[in-house]
Amino acid sequence: MKMIDIANHWAEASILKLIERGIIPGMNGGLFYPEDNVTTEQFVTMVIRSSKGNIEPTSGCWSSGYMDYALYKGIIEDYDITNISKPIERRSAARIVHEALLTEFGERDEYEWSAAENLRDLYSCHTCVMHIAQVYVKGIMHGRDNNVFDAVGSLTRAEAAAVIVRMLDRDQRIPQIGRREFQINNLSPDEAWQLMLNDKTAMLVDVRTHEDYKIGHIQESICMPLQDISNNPFSVCDRKDTPLILYCQKGYKSSLAAQALIKAGYSRIYTIPGIEQYKYNLL
Repeated sequence: MKMIDIANHWAEASILKLIERGIIPGMNGGLFYPEDNVTTEQFVTMVIRSSKGNIEPTSGCWSSGYMDYALYKGIIEDYDITNISKPIERRSAARIVHEALLTEFGERDEYEWSAAENLRDLYSCHTCVMHIAQVYVKGIMHGRDNNVFDAVGSLTRAEAAAVIVRMLDRDQRIPQIGRREFQINNLSPDEAWQLMLNDKTAMLVDVRTHEDYKIGHIQESICMPLQDISNNPFSVCDRKDTPLILYCQKGYKSSLAAQALIKAGYSRIYTIPGIEQYKYNLL
């Protein structure tokens, strides 16, 4: 079906590409309505169709199959279910795309995401920082004018189509590159254990909350919550050349803690997979 309202539109190529793949349908009467806001269920459906194709409804709602699958896989949260019919917020879209990249497409995070710190509102939503930073530096979601991500702003259907295309096709992305004097080094658990054997000053740091630490933690790790590190990174240790190996639950908090420590001048910062990313023997 030809969409007469996307002719010469800036997102025409992206929209047609997704229509051809069956990821997004047109609207009635041959119209796509590119400038209408995309809702949460519409956006989630586009993301899940990108990886799984069509999913039959599991209840009376047309999007139920996609929403149930996304919830089961941890791609969406209860917040998204509550706001299913509302225009999706850009921070939610960033979170959903980031989780889909990790879960559905196996795409690793960028360990150098300092370019995202140019966004003046990056830390306006503390739980969204890593999601926004990753889709921004990967070139999947762009900022607005004046270096603002506009975390609580909405997405049009055209913008959503462009985001999905860039999620699927790396050649369509324009990565944002920043520079840091020191870099985060990602280690495998075996590499981390070897580092600790070779350098007795190395510290294994759990940056989750004390409550999570008590439930289960890696042997020889100490607990220093992300919030404490953010408030005072110099509290971790005196020597800034001490090897610091960080971990958390999914890898988000350890990356944030690593960035804070690098900013403070610590030069040997490492991260290892989170508790949910590797089968550790927890204490």
